[in-house]
Amino acid sequence: MRIAPYLFALALSCFSPTAQAMEWRSVDKAMLAVLQDDDINRYRDEPAFLEGISVSEIRFSENGFDWHLIRFASDANIEGPLWVVPHDDENAAFEAMIAALHKYGGVGITVNTGPASTRRQAGYGLCGVRSAMVSACDPNRNFDERTPIFTRAILDAWKPGRPFIALHTNSHGFVGDGAGGRGDITMLDAMAYASGEIVARVDGYFGTRSVAILDNPDVYAILPYVATKAISDGDTQCRNAMNLAGINVWHERVGKSDGSLSNYVALQRPDIAYVNFEAKREDDLSTAAKAQGLMIDAYLEKCASLWGQPKPVPVSNR
Repeated sequence: MRIAPYLFALALSCFSPTAQAMEWRSVDKAMLAVLQDDDINRYRDEPAFLEGISVSEIRFSENGFDWHLIRFASDANIEGPLWVVPHDDENAAFEAMIAALHKYGGVGITVNTGPASTRRQAGYGLCGVRSAMVSACDPNRNFDERTPIFTRAILDAWKPGRPFIALHTNSHGFVGDGAGGRGDITMLDAMAYASGEIVARVDGYFGTRSVAILDNPDVYAILPYVATKAISDGDTQCRNAMNLAGINVWHERVGKSDGSLSNYVALQRPDIAYVNFEAKREDDLSTAAKAQGLMIDAYLEKCASLWGQPKPVPVSNR
């Protein structure tokens, strides 16, 4: 007898501890190697990298996938923003997150797919909103009511009145750019570009081009909004302020969820002020991390107060 995928997910959920509070396990700094996380291991000879940051982990299985999330919390100010890096292969985003924790405090959560640092988690089952069974799940397509353990493990770390900031690094360009680009992470209108015209994609707004490291169509902020509603006044003001600071901004119009964090928050958690910062993948991790750092600074300086959030005060100048 064949069981429909959604019934399979329902059956799995019946045996999952969704009703129980998932507890994070503290990890001693001397034992970080047991996490088998390439991001942490990159800085194993630099103890100052995680100085003042407590590390904990959580492991669970859901819908046929074994997940390992790592939590980084500022000892000086745990009440700062929530930072999330969903993709294990985006190393500069991890570096930017740790720098932001040192500067603004808060809590950061990353997804660890293992020593190989792959983009997707291996397994076999349902991934987010997809109806078919798959052998690998993109963490940033796994936010859905059908994945309550995964979704809550991250969303429950957010506290009211605090910014929620996701960090990503992406491949150069986009499919069809004539230069070997990949994906669709770009500020440009792809069809217009194919005909030689440089214009922003729908709901995209270029910055002033006043900051060289931010003057790239692969580097921009994403502010999602629900398709049935207009872009909010707060998001419009935030975009204008970031544009003046040299930051490209795209308002992501969300209709049907694709399982991404931005889509889930827009549709299910309108109480959360969320932003995603995209930076171009660079050989030198610090270059992309610096671009994200500049966007973070501008957002917290110019946008936090628009939603009644306290302006995060730097806890460190490092």
